[in-house]
Amino acid sequence: MEPKKTYKTFRYLTGVAWKSGRRAVVSSDGRPDIEVSSPPEFKGDAGFWTPEDMFVASVDLCTLMTFLAFAQRKELDFASYESTAEGVLEFVEGKYRFTEIILRPHLVLKSESDTERARQILDDAHKGCLVSNSITAAVKMLPEIRIAAPAA
Repeated sequence: MEPKKTYKTFRYLTGVAWKSGRRAVVSSDGRPDIEVSSPPEFKGDAGFWTPEDMFVASVDLCTLMTFLAFAQRKELDFASYESTAEGVLEFVEGKYRFTEIILRPHLVLKSESDTERARQILDDAHKGCLVSNSITAAVKMLPEIRIAAPAA
């Protein structure tokens, strides 16, 4: 019988402090503070990160970081990865909630022979993202994979 694998527990500590109006500062030891606001549609100030932005970005960022870990483990050599994410916030059953997040990663590979392996790693990263796995919104991924132009 194979021994049962044990997993560690991790804790992350952050803080928030109200500044004025609908603005606050998010902090965590050893990291730069982030000034945030409610979004303008909820009477906040334009030009600041919002909890809604950070929520959608955390799903996108987690998927990227999971992809990077899996790609490194599988020795996938790629040229670039960029992504956009869209969160759909709707009024459902008497309250606002994110119902869907759509990720659009753009992966550029160095070799066409890596296409199917890259697609599988993207799919595994999508399924393995701990943030996506922790929320109720449906997370969809619509990847675009291209091959880098040969060096001239």
